[in-house]
Amino acid sequence: MKSASIRLFLLAVGSAHTAFGVMGLALPRWFYGAVPPWPPLHVGQIQIAGIFDLSLGALFLFAARDVARYAPLAAMVGVIAEWGHAGVRIGHVIAGDNPSADLFLPSVMLLMGAAFVVIALTQGRADH
Repeated sequence: MKSASIRLFLLAVGSAHTAFGVMGLALPRWFYGAVPPWPPLHVGQIQIAGIFDLSLGALFLFAARDVARYAPLAAMVGVIAEWGHAGVRIGHVIAGDNPSADLFLPSVMLLMGAAFVVIALTQGRADH
């Protein structure tokens, strides 16, 4: 993958995570009403998720500044975060805690995780 493409991907994913993080942290009641379907969550749980997203957003945006140096680390974190979060959300659907309509965002997370795998593999080869 070319450095410019990776940079754009990191900027897009970093911006999305930052936006979700700010909304979850600063506007948790609005966020819960605007982003169902979820089972009822405590405001603090949404704010914790907001901190998680802000952390990821900061990492991805920072990595976009120096792709050659930071993309491999950001990609490894991205795979774990995206696939892990998707797995939890899909698990909740399978368990019946969440409706099947909740499969859209986990599908997006799985795709983003796959893109991070490609970045990790291509950046790892470029360094050797």
